[in-house]
Amino acid sequence: MEEVGRFALKLEKYRYNLIASISWIIFGSIFATAIMVMSALLLLGFGSYAVLTLIPAAIVSFAVFHGIRRVISPADRGMWKWECVFFTIPFLVFYFLLPDFLHLSNLQAFAYSFTAWYPSLGVAFVLVGVFIERRDEMLVTKMRLPAGILILLTSAPLELVCMEVKSFCDVVAAGLIATALMLSIYTACALYGFFRGHKALF
Repeated sequence: MEEVGRFALKLEKYRYNLIASISWIIFGSIFATAIMVMSALLLLGFGSYAVLTLIPAAIVSFAVFHGIRRVISPADRGMWKWECVFFTIPFLVFYFLLPDFLHLSNLQAFAYSFTAWYPSLGVAFVLVGVFIERRDEMLVTKMRLPAGILILLTSAPLELVCMEVKSFCDVVAAGLIATALMLSIYTACALYGFFRGHKALF
């Protein structure tokens, strides 16, 4: 019976890591969809409202995150509630505080609003990786800190591109570059977690 209990625990740990790896693709798809809608709205002449698509994307992300956590970690919700806080604060800073200190033209402001979510994710992942994920004993592959660092490293050249925009097409291009970078990093994290998750069985 003791062997059966240990094997059941290993299976649960494997399930936990499998869902964690798949979640990278889920959240990446949600944000990629939001950026594509933003791009379409800007090109159609609704630029003033385009950035608002991030709000439903954030709401859906939080709802999905809550659902996933209820399924895979029902006994440890307290610690992971802080993840929502660590994800919210960087977005508030980048979208509501930093713009007041930046002297941007209207076009640069559009480019900033289209890409500021990217470094916001980087800061959030670093915070979660340092303060929350490292304490998660069930997780075999702790990828949030490396993902956050990689996002921040690629944010600097991206923001330089945003400062050189000359048309709305350049703004859309900057947003799509950020989306491509995010999806690349998310996919790498998902694949790494998927193929390394089997270590939970050994």
